[in-house]
Amino acid sequence: MVSRSLEKMMLIAIGLSTAVMVGVPVLMYAIDTITTTSYLEDAQVVAAQVHNTTKQVDVGTLPNATIQVHIPVGIMMSAEGNTLTILFNYQGVEPQTWIETYDHPIAINPPPGAGNYLMHFELDSGALHITYS
Repeated sequence: MVSRSLEKMMLIAIGLSTAVMVGVPVLMYAIDTITTTSYLEDAQVVAAQVHNTTKQVDVGTLPNATIQVHIPVGIMMSAEGNTLTILFNYQGVEPQTWIETYDHPIAINPPPGAGNYLMHFELDSGALHITYS
């Protein structure tokens, strides 16, 4: 009688152990996928905000502008001449690039890393300056 109960308890323990050994990696993969998707969505929002605000200042709709943005992990911004490039490169995701060309040359001081920033856009001396604080 005792041995049958012990046998059942061992089978239950083995079943639970197997479920945990299989379930935990699957759960961790799902969490990682959700995190990566969240970073990509944040990157799309930032790219849209930055390009929209840059365009408004570039064409003179606004003399200057300040926006609050959340820069996710994996975002890089650069400017060459009149072209502003925003690149999202994060592990396991195909790199995404948002490129726009404007009427004025762009000078950008890119953010040091991920986080919340105030971005200031100003047209000064014929160049569009983008700074962070």
